[in-house]
Amino acid sequence: MKLIRFASAKLPKPCFGVVVRDQAVPFAVLQSKAGTSPYVADSRSYLANLPDSERVAKQLLAWGEQHLGELGDGERFPLNAVRLLEPVEVVALFDFGLTPRHLKNSSDTMMKYEKDNPQTAPLLQAFAKLVLAPKPTPVPGQPERLAFYKSNMNAIVGDGETVPWPPYSSFLDVEPELAVVYGNEKQPVAGFCIFNDVSARDVQATEFIGGFCMTKDMAKGNQLGPFLVTLDEVGDPYNLKVKVVVNGTVKYQGSTSEIDHKAEDMFAWLGFICPIKSGSVMGFGTIPDCTGLDIDDFIDPGSDIEITIERLGTLRCRFAEPNGKLLPCRWPVREPLKKYHGQSFGHAGDS
Repeated sequence: MKLIRFASAKLPKPCFGVVVRDQAVPFAVLQSKAGTSPYVADSRSYLANLPDSERVAKQLLAWGEQHLGELGDGERFPLNAVRLLEPVEVVALFDFGLTPRHLKNSSDTMMKYEKDNPQTAPLLQAFAKLVLAPKPTPVPGQPERLAFYKSNMNAIVGDGETVPWPPYSSFLDVEPELAVVYGNEKQPVAGFCIFNDVSARDVQATEFIGGFCMTKDMAKGNQLGPFLVTLDEVGDPYNLKVKVVVNGTVKYQGSTSEIDHKAEDMFAWLGFICPIKSGSVMGFGTIPDCTGLDIDDFIDPGSDIEITIERLGTLRCRFAEPNGKLLPCRWPVREPLKKYHGQSFGHAGDS
């Protein structure tokens, strides 16, 4: 089952619904036709009432499959004609680092550009040693400690967004991740979706102390979607193919099989610190070989990007062209970016 939140010019407000064949159908419409139980008025109610809400949603989906032709205009909407929002109303967003090879690859690429910097090179060297070091023995009575950071709640968006190019970066990057949505104590795993943790790489080394603010917290930099896919349809979430297509050409490929911990491990560590609320979303970490930083091959401004994870769908975005002059870059400026270092910086909204 693919759950969605979507908007349309024909609807007064965003809807929580389900994909029925190639149509987006609000649960409110299905409830009015099939007359079933509550729990699916919105994503928060759905998550808080698992597993009962999933049973109700599947009943409504089954009714929709059988009676789709009976639904008229304004009751069902072609998927390609709606705007898919983040699939749940997110209450917290955490990003873990559970893909060690990506961390090693990233450290190697950063060191290539930072090796002569006396402030950042030692930090990167220490980080690389930490990544490669054996894991410490867990403290008795305590879940395994897993590193994570909190993501910018103001930057969460859904599918098909144009990400503004930050004026302080010349190395904007995608970060395809598997993400899990937390339901409740009765059913912790509500489902999975794609997380694109957009990152400004040329400022990242300067933020290893103090937090990845400019690196990770830019406008529209936390992209989730396109669907919340329930576990029965996902199969094994830790063995899914990942592909990134840029301007119609495959640029990066990888697999979720390189994730070294499961959702339950993240729940255990977060829950040890503080109770987890329904609607919390957790990224497992960037899929190795699926970013510019992994292989030192970055995406240019104006590019159309599609991140596909097997069984989870395709999350689309576009990197906008800079709206004027970019600030001086700490790394050597790539050839496609040089033209943005020689003009006056415009105001937001200028054409």
